Amino acid sequence: MIERLRLIAKVHGIGGDALRELTELYEGSLPRVPTHRVGDPHRDAPAPSAPEDFRHRYEDRGRIGLGGFSEVREAWDRRIGRCVALKVQLPSRSSPDDCARFRQEVALTARLQHPGVVPLYDWGELPDGRIWFTMKRVRGDTIGRRTAALHRQRSTEFMWALRRLLDDFRRLCEPVAHAHAQRIIHRDISPHNLMVGDLGEVHVMDWGLARDLGGVSAAPRREDTVSGPSWLPAPDPSEGSVRTRVAGTPFYMSPEQAHCEIAAMGPASDVYAFGAVLYEILSGEPPYTPPQGRHETAEQTIARVRSGPPRAIEEVARGEVPEELHALCRRAMARAPADRYAHAGALMEAVRDWLDGADRQERAVRIVEEAHREHRARIARLRAKADHHRAASREILDRLRSFDGAQDKAEGWKLADDAAALDQEALREEIYWTQKLRSALNEVPGLEEAHGALAEHYADSLVRAEAKRDRPAATRLAALVEDHARHLPADGRARYEALLRGDARLTLVTAPEGARVTIKPYEPVNRYLMASDERTRTAIAPLQEHGLQRGSYLLLLAAPGHGEARYPVALGGDEHWDGVRPGGTAPHPIRLLREDELAPDDVYVPAGWFIAGGDPRAGESLPRRRVWLDGFVMKKYPVTNAEYVDFLNALVEEGRAGEARRHCPTHAPGATLSDDAPLAYALDERSGRYRLKAPEVEHALPVVFVDWHAAMAYAAYWARRTGLPWRLPSELEWEKAARGVDGRFMPWGDQIEPTWACVSGSHPERKRVMSVHEYPTDVSPYGVRGMAGNVRDWCVERWRLAGPRAEHGIVRVEAAPTDDTADRPVRGGAWISTGELVRLAVRYAEPPTKRHGVLGFRLARPIEP
Repeated sequence: MIERLRLIAKVHGIGGDALRELTELYEGSLPRVPTHRVGDPHRDAPAPSAPEDFRHRYEDRGRIGLGGFSEVREAWDRRIGRCVALKVQLPSRSSPDDCARFRQEVALTARLQHPGVVPLYDWGELPDGRIWFTMKRVRGDTIGRRTAALHRQRSTEFMWALRRLLDDFRRLCEPVAHAHAQRIIHRDISPHNLMVGDLGEVHVMDWGLARDLGGVSAAPRREDTVSGPSWLPAPDPSEGSVRTRVAGTPFYMSPEQAHCEIAAMGPASDVYAFGAVLYEILSGEPPYTPPQGRHETAEQTIARVRSGPPRAIEEVARGEVPEELHALCRRAMARAPADRYAHAGALMEAVRDWLDGADRQERAVRIVEEAHREHRARIARLRAKADHHRAASREILDRLRSFDGAQDKAEGWKLADDAAALDQEALREEIYWTQKLRSALNEVPGLEEAHGALAEHYADSLVRAEAKRDRPAATRLAALVEDHARHLPADGRARYEALLRGDARLTLVTAPEGARVTIKPYEPVNRYLMASDERTRTAIAPLQEHGLQRGSYLLLLAAPGHGEARYPVALGGDEHWDGVRPGGTAPHPIRLLREDELAPDDVYVPAGWFIAGGDPRAGESLPRRRVWLDGFVMKKYPVTNAEYVDFLNALVEEGRAGEARRHCPTHAPGATLSDDAPLAYALDERSGRYRLKAPEVEHALPVVFVDWHAAMAYAAYWARRTGLPWRLPSELEWEKAARGVDGRFMPWGDQIEPTWACVSGSHPERKRVMSVHEYPTDVSPYGVRGMAGNVRDWCVERWRLAGPRAEHGIVRVEAAPTDDTADRPVRGGAWISTGELVRLAVRYAEPPTKRHGVLGFRLARPIEP
């Protein structure tokens, strides 16, 4: 009205004094508003200020925000000396109903004494009847702005920023929960009415549409406006006013609010609006956002709110958002109020519970990371150092002979003891590491990082336990793998499920191609492993990742014009037997030998991997290791007396009677041959030839009482006679030919049974060497006979405590020089062996001149790749 008077004065040329008098006359005609508290039904509101107090007290400093119902201006309170926010009705919205609503906002705001509700300082009426009030001037960001900033974050930073924003969201639920406790609902919650101040405080703004469900305040009439954000300058997709019968911000209003169902509106309506804000936080856009490039009016948005739910949150949320938040958002935005959280306090608790879980998640992840950082690398360093010490120990002890003094062996012993101590320290570190991972699971029982690390650890341990044939440990570890793997997602779980199921794959290439492959699983029959005929399957080579179950198999390879090859394979769970030679990139073809390349007593051992050593109950067993041996042929039986007599007589015929005499077995065991030692064979003094004393008994017995030099001489003789490179076997060739590839302890499995080989206790008669054709049960997977009992075999190389060398995983056969006096390896059980001494991984070291009634030999020759 004052402005209109000024305009009239200007039009009619009325001077300043006259205008002042008119103004004073008008103001004097207005009812005076008391400055003290009166009997107002809004008992919590301060008494209104008189109009002249308003004019003199507040200095206008410009508009802050504009809405469809009011505007907010910054003002300076001269009386107190502070900056305030002044909210005042727009001239176009000053009807009696509008004024009543504004008075109600004053009353309700004054009632809500909560740090999250902007405090009301003062209020009153302008001379034209419009209501104004002042409140705290809040500076900061809206949730809308913070949401936009959140979705500009990189993926690595998004979850951390989301948690901070959700904590703000949780705190913003508190003032509304306080209002709900007083039966007041807000009805216009949106990202732009939710603020975070510069000091981190939170404020729920604009209570202009608030309603008192308890009837303490005068009830407003039915709404007649859709308002955008009422005072913030930042643009909002819901902004824009239209005349309709719905009040609120369309994108965030509940279905009942969109339908003008006043009686249905309650605290759950505010919960829906909070859910819509959460929807925007998680996805970066409000619900019911129209497709890109399309604009919708407020009425169109409200129509879509009425018609059904928005796009599912899981379809629009960022990929990093956990499913738990999807579920929380879905419940808050349920179409039916009864299906939502009952009030803002319940929603606040749900968000708080998720944040507590996220805090626990962060602590748990940090524990896992610290466990890996503090222990994993240390475990690896300790084990590497232990392996280095062990290798150095073996190198020192390898150079020494059994009769060298303890002082010479002390350094090697100390290194071995140091290696054992380092192993113990690594084990302690491993225990600490697993304990920390379990403590992380105490924080978050389903923590994927901890379960994944423990599943991997126990899976590796399971493989080792199965390799050691430690069935109790394997059973326990399998249960642990299963327990931890079930907490992993499907792609992370698949490997462990395959391991536990025993899924495995076989790739096989043969030369020639097209060989028939008969696959027979080994199965125990009274503890003796037999290649099963019942579960046999056949295929044609090549095989590419052919599916099999975990286990040990005998493959029979056959092709026209070629001898049948026995090719055992051992498959662990989730293992691929690919047959790739070290340094290669493709499967090594398994060569089938022509029928004319093999004598009747030749046994072919194809090239490939096998498990050497690893038997803790076998004396001097090598450490368990997987090595590659190129193909070779071994004689099925040890050299017999009949064959050896022929060798001696061949030497005699060549004029080498002295060598024949030196290599002839004697019945006097020892390390040297004396001239008067009784010969095992009869000597014809006239012809110089040798013959067996009891041919019908002795001819099939393995030759014994021969030293390493005699065995080497026989190998050279047989090579000359056949034109093939026969020699004594390497120690690891002997072990592979005896054990196959699966690490079994005996030729037939793991059971030590004296009746299956010529050993002590195998028969009631006196212990003695027996025919090589006896005990057909003492047969290896390849078909070599007599390796667990009867006689032991000389090996070709020099004895090394660490065993034969393997370069890049390939065993190199290095024959010892004949003038080398160092010990030679001896392998195999014997007719006098008892108990653990028959185990195939047992190793002996003997001087090359040693002769004994258990010492014999057999021959081997390499096969060109």
